[in-house]
Amino acid sequence: MSRRAAEAESAALAELTSAQAAYERRLRQLEQQIARLRNPGTGERLDSLGELVLFQHVLVVTSGPGTRSIELAGLDARFDTGQTNHSIYLTDVAGRVHRAKCPHHQPAMPDQQRFDEEAVRDFTVAVQNAVANENSLHTRIPRQLTQAEQELEEARADTRAQEVARKEVTLVRQRNRQDPHRKVADSELEDALQNWKALTGRIPPK
Repeated sequence: MSRRAAEAESAALAELTSAQAAYERRLRQLEQQIARLRNPGTGERLDSLGELVLFQHVLVVTSGPGTRSIELAGLDARFDTGQTNHSIYLTDVAGRVHRAKCPHHQPAMPDQQRFDEEAVRDFTVAVQNAVANENSLHTRIPRQLTQAEQELEEARADTRAQEVARKEVTLVRQRNRQDPHRKVADSELEDALQNWKALTGRIPPK
């Protein structure tokens, strides 16, 4: 094979490899998008106060020995205050209520944290806004999921770029087989093999 023929075949193979990589990359992107829509996880950390940590999609509560996550979608958050504690009442979609207590009186223990009313109110508002965003997101998810699944199905079926690249590889190889330089080389190789056989009486090793 001449140098030019070898370079042409190498370029065609590189184009095929690139088309295959682009195809796989597109499928991975859509599969990851669908996975995120089905299970967004906790999301970005937004704020925290006492036993509460607010993320983009959940509110994590750490009380006593346990930690649990409350989904923001459908969550109701309400501020209230009393003589010793500011309270944030959290009611999830199942109707379960959690009360987060934020003491504002003189601490009973030296290391007990005290909470300013404005800080507790601001955190409650942050939760309410995050809930509003999550509720809005959940109304869009079914449409986005359907669209992404349809795009994935179409992407899997769209192998045109790979088919074009494969055809080009086949054409280049056919042209190379017809290359006069290659024919000369093949003829010279055949003569050399015949001479080897005539001299040694054995078939040349491959």
